[in-house]
Amino acid sequence: MLQYEFTNGTISLFFDDRRANKDGKYPLRWRLYYRGKRVYYPINKYLTKEEWDALPTSRIVSLVEIRKDLNYYFNEILINKINELVRNNNFSVEQFNYLLGKSDILSVNDAFNAKIKELEKDEKISNSIIYQCAINSLESFAGKNISFSQITFKFLKDYQQDMEKKELRRSTIGIYMRCLRAIINNEGDPYLTGAKYPFGKGKYIVPTGSGREMALQLSDIHLLETYDCDDVVAEQCRDMWLFSFYCSGANFNDICKFKYKNIMNGEIYFIRQKTKSTTQDQKDIVVPILEPMQKIIDKHGNENTDKENYIFPFLNDTNTEQERFLKTQNLIRLTNKKIKLIAKKIGLMDGISTYTARHSYATILAKLRVPESFIAEQLGHSKRTVTQNYFDSYTKEERVSFNSLLLQYNSGK
Repeated sequence: MLQYEFTNGTISLFFDDRRANKDGKYPLRWRLYYRGKRVYYPINKYLTKEEWDALPTSRIVSLVEIRKDLNYYFNEILINKINELVRNNNFSVEQFNYLLGKSDILSVNDAFNAKIKELEKDEKISNSIIYQCAINSLESFAGKNISFSQITFKFLKDYQQDMEKKELRRSTIGIYMRCLRAIINNEGDPYLTGAKYPFGKGKYIVPTGSGREMALQLSDIHLLETYDCDDVVAEQCRDMWLFSFYCSGANFNDICKFKYKNIMNGEIYFIRQKTKSTTQDQKDIVVPILEPMQKIIDKHGNENTDKENYIFPFLNDTNTEQERFLKTQNLIRLTNKKIKLIAKKIGLMDGISTYTARHSYATILAKLRVPESFIAEQLGHSKRTVTQNYFDSYTKEERVSFNSLLLQYNSGK
């Protein structure tokens, strides 16, 4: 009953008998099948199996009225809108949804903008900025009205080459391409499917950043720690960099949000901001407060140690997540600037940044033959093997023992 075929597609009335409501009736839906993709549209009408079987010819008043409503909507709305799009050689699920008032997303640009608004609403400011940068880059290449059908293997290769000509780093290209892939994937309801889907094996592979030597040695850490800074700002930035290193490579987004209530029994307990909303099994990272960390807290921390106060003062006067994000980013930029100048003066490698502290922590402990599982746990890596799930976390004594290896400057390692 009620089926219409058009180029590459079919729309029909569908009796969804998978689950009945409390009255023992099942929902009716419109089912669109187009180029391998199925989309269902609710009708808000429910029938028993007997009523569904009788619907085409029944003279029962209620069924006659339902039949009239369905026939009218099918012929006057659905078929007319399909034919309108087909005549203009412009049919797509997105365009059809738009004409039906089911969606305001007509293009890749629309989907990006909707994602950015969603991230801002959820106060995921950092991610929203990444997606904004990605769409800015994409629009500079292909304009402000990019259809989903444009996203092909050739399009992606050409876009990558355009970014390479603009001398974007390979890691940046990878970030923008992963954003675009996430938009196309649409959280499990992809805009492109089957042969039209351009990512994956045998198709376009998102590039990854090339590895670089980013880790310092323990002797380098000692040089940084004993350097006589030129001003108090440089000293504070250097000390916060060192705090990140000793705090198991915690990033500045986490450190700035540490509160005194996070300190328990001489350790800091926290969950990484980066994975807080993406990991189902949330688990505290627990870091022993080594002597250098305590000295930095004493020197730069808030004097008021009430549990709800931040340990460090950088976010004291902030009220919103947007403000906290901007303050943290300013601190990161300032620290990167100052730590690069210090590194240059004492002859350390180029390119040192706040991330170098995290990378150095992991690399130094790995070279000291600390178990990889401990390093992963301290870094907050969420993926655990089945075998690892059988074991408890490391004890405080083990955490102190392993992290205290960072204090052995004269070990020659």
